[in-house]
Amino acid sequence: MGRFASLRRQADFARLRQRGRRISSANLTLYLTDAPASDPTSQVGITVTKSIGTAVVRNKLRRRLAAIVHETLAQDRAVRLVVVPRPSAATLAFDRLRGEVATALGRR
Repeated sequence: MGRFASLRRQADFARLRQRGRRISSANLTLYLTDAPASDPTSQVGITVTKSIGTAVVRNKLRRRLAAIVHETLAQDRAVRLVVVPRPSAATLAFDRLRGEVATALGRR
């Protein structure tokens, strides 16, 4: 079983964008809040806009970000997280993208 569940509803994405802590880096923006104490599972949403590129590029970036978030999220603390990559993130090597996500999550 994965470490997180996917955010599905647009209202959840919007709530995190409005109320969550914004963490920006050169190639992506994260919106982060703590999960309620009653919910032990993290929820993550990844938003990849059409400005990133074709569907193949967007889906590849989405899968890469999901894998990175899966391995970098701490299991001891449940969070709500939205990841919004910038167009430059599509050209990054996997290791560099992983480092950027880990650095941004470390700043929380």
